[in-house]
Amino acid sequence: MKSPGAVISLYIRRFFRWTGVQVYHHPAPFFWIPVTLSFLAVLGLLRFYEENRIWYLYSPEKADSHFEHAVANEFFNDRGGKFWLEVTITAKDMDNLLRRDYLDGVDSLAEFLQYNFTVPCNGVKGKNQIDCSFSDLCSGQCNDNQVIPLFNLIYRNASSRLHPNFRLTYPTMHLYNDEYYVGEHFAGVKIDPKTNVISRVKVVVLYFRTDRQTPQISSVINEWERSLFDYVAHFNHPTLNMTLNSDAMIAREVRTNGLSCVPYFGASVIAVVLFIFATNQREHFVMSHNIVMAILGIAGPLMAVGTTFGFLFLFGFPFNSITLVMPFLIIGVGCDDVFIIIHAMRKTDKRESLENQIAETMEEAGPSITVTSATNILSFAIGIATPTPAISLFCLYTCIAVAVDFVYQLTFFVAVLVFEEKRLEAMRLSKKQEKVEEALGAPKQVLSIQNSIRSTAGAHPLPANPDGIVSRYCRFLKDWRTRVALLLILSGYWTASYYGCKTMEIKMDTTNLIMKDSPLNNIAWIYERFLWSEGQLVLVFVNNPPDLANEHNQHEVLELVRRFETLPYSMGRNSTSIWLRSFLYQSSLYHNTKGFNGLLQEWLDDSEGGGARWNDMLRLKKAENGTILGVDKFMFATACAMGDDANWATREKLQKQWRGVAHEYAHFNVTVFQSYSFYIDQLDSIGGTTMSTVIWAAITMDLACLLMIPGINSILTSTIAMMSINVGVFGLLSVWNVNLDPITMCTTLMSIGFSVDFTAHISYHYYRNPTSWTTDERLADALKSIGWPMIQAATSTVLCIVPLMFNSSYMVWVFVKTILLVTVLGILHGIIFLPALLLTSGDLSRLFGGSSDSKIQPEKKEKLGEISQASSFSSTNSETVLVKKDDSTELKTIPQERGSG
Repeated sequence: MKSPGAVISLYIRRFFRWTGVQVYHHPAPFFWIPVTLSFLAVLGLLRFYEENRIWYLYSPEKADSHFEHAVANEFFNDRGGKFWLEVTITAKDMDNLLRRDYLDGVDSLAEFLQYNFTVPCNGVKGKNQIDCSFSDLCSGQCNDNQVIPLFNLIYRNASSRLHPNFRLTYPTMHLYNDEYYVGEHFAGVKIDPKTNVISRVKVVVLYFRTDRQTPQISSVINEWERSLFDYVAHFNHPTLNMTLNSDAMIAREVRTNGLSCVPYFGASVIAVVLFIFATNQREHFVMSHNIVMAILGIAGPLMAVGTTFGFLFLFGFPFNSITLVMPFLIIGVGCDDVFIIIHAMRKTDKRESLENQIAETMEEAGPSITVTSATNILSFAIGIATPTPAISLFCLYTCIAVAVDFVYQLTFFVAVLVFEEKRLEAMRLSKKQEKVEEALGAPKQVLSIQNSIRSTAGAHPLPANPDGIVSRYCRFLKDWRTRVALLLILSGYWTASYYGCKTMEIKMDTTNLIMKDSPLNNIAWIYERFLWSEGQLVLVFVNNPPDLANEHNQHEVLELVRRFETLPYSMGRNSTSIWLRSFLYQSSLYHNTKGFNGLLQEWLDDSEGGGARWNDMLRLKKAENGTILGVDKFMFATACAMGDDANWATREKLQKQWRGVAHEYAHFNVTVFQSYSFYIDQLDSIGGTTMSTVIWAAITMDLACLLMIPGINSILTSTIAMMSINVGVFGLLSVWNVNLDPITMCTTLMSIGFSVDFTAHISYHYYRNPTSWTTDERLADALKSIGWPMIQAATSTVLCIVPLMFNSSYMVWVFVKTILLVTVLGILHGIIFLPALLLTSGDLSRLFGGSSDSKIQPEKKEKLGEISQASSFSSTNSETVLVKKDDSTELKTIPQERGSG
């Protein structure tokens, strides 16, 4: 009784043989349908849209940061949404900005950007106003940067600095009875120990924040932002440097990072075309044929890429810059298929009809391509289920592209092969009949450089020539001293890989998503060096406050605030901006005859000394006549300073503490929001997500191989080899200065799929050979059958990514490093380590009671032909079962030659 895998393998080969016959008789539909689909995919551009919001893409979909971001958006969306932009100013010598000319320059720049930097209003401010500044577009008080001119006005006068009503302290400065938090504006601060006054500031941050109000105003704000990008890019000041940061800026730089791959794509295509052309020379001697096969061999993967992008756009899936790495991968995968198909065609018997040659080519190449394509598809399909949108989106595009390429190569490219072979056959027939007969009878004159292994019927072809290079190499591997040496080498390799896996750092960094020359790198350095270490705000939203007219409730809310102020690394009360404290303090200055709500209304309307500047931080319940009924929701901000402990581990600890306090006040519906919280969620999940995804992908690979390679020894050895390759890739990436992040997770899934390409082929071709052969004879035949196409495939894959080595992007280089590692390690395992393992496994099986692979074979001797047919991609002897020969007697008289080895 045959194993399920053997039956599935048999039916797959029958299917592809039938497909080959159909393609031979009807090549036009198989050629034009993929071409037509590729052109129709252009319609997808009508629904094209981009998704480059890193806070969304690089954190799990159900992460707390997504909810926190939604709460913040909800708080501001009643006014059209929130716009934010940060401008950082430093001295060119990175020294003190409180020097007179420098501070005046900062003050002037802040005023210019707020009031004088304009864009066309487009009618949002009436017909009479042509140009709008940020002050014109801003709603509310728009006073985020008012501390800069106030500070400059006092600081420039030495006597004012010491005035008791003007205390230029840090992180809060005091002007009369009001407090102004300067911790988010000043960094690199030094305090004069004698006067307790700020004496040095190295970084000044300007904030431009407003509600978007209406779609029309939002559009003008976006234009103002784009104009500011250009202004900052060309900013030239004698003493100051300026950079900026915003959601749109980050999205633009992430997009630029992805688009940086595009100029190198043409070079990759040309390199692969030339490689196909050059390596095809030894199989075919007609120049025009070589050119056609090289160009149309790459056309299938290109069409697959276009079809994938177009139809996924059409179905509403967003484009993300990380998906631009996918075409390079598909070119490599598609070219692997080309080499296998060409190699299979070269091995066919040229004395048979072209129909049989195409059918045998499909029978040989189809299952082989199916194994690698199915495992790649399944590997990326596992990745689609990951909760991180960027990983899921990349895996979706790549999974679909591999599937489409699989179909195109076995239809479109085989149809091209049919057209070409018919054209070459017509060229031969146009010559004199005696020359045709001579060419058909002499192997050196046909389009094959070797006798076909299909030239006999009945039993499987004889083993390779024992004196050939491949046979001698296999005997060398079989020597116990060689295998001991390889075991020692593998032990060192596994040790280094294990060390790399243990030391790989989990890290998520914005700079990994942008180019090295991006201006955001300057921002990131300033944040790391100054802002995060010296002071950063956390926003706290209270969405279900109690009745604050009740004094007990007031104390409970202030206790909530105090809890945040007393957490580790908190900058304390002086860093907190909370309207309630200011209101309760200043309300004592009013004649309170209106009650809490009435007095709150009056206080918020007082723009002179009252609380008008707090309007943006609370939302009120109002009656139809506009009278305040109470506070609907509000927010406050407090700051933390991590100092020398400013790292991702500290940020993660702080984030958990903030969320813990918020959870204790769940009855107030408290939510914390911090700009880097999504990084924390990614750090929390990436390790576990990577491990679970890798395990599921590996299990899926084994199951797929089990169905396609129904030999126990072959399955075990290929699994060990795949694990060895992937542990090596992961560990050596760490040694190669790559951190564990979503990009690395994408490449890990890629390496799992690609590693099968270097193990499944050898294992299958080893398994297919009769167990009556010695282990080195079975291995020699396997290497002779698939070794050269595998080397071609590996070389073409490397050629695909060689142009990307000139790209400075971290994201691109992670893919480059991964492909280089999986290719080099895959070839070493496929040509050296896996063969040695197969030899060892085979010897052990024979020593302890027979081959495990042989257990799936029928025991009756007379069914040897069927056994061979059921376990071989390439043996046409199996046609005694699949296709009845018309003249079997003549075929039996064909002499059988040993392979050259």
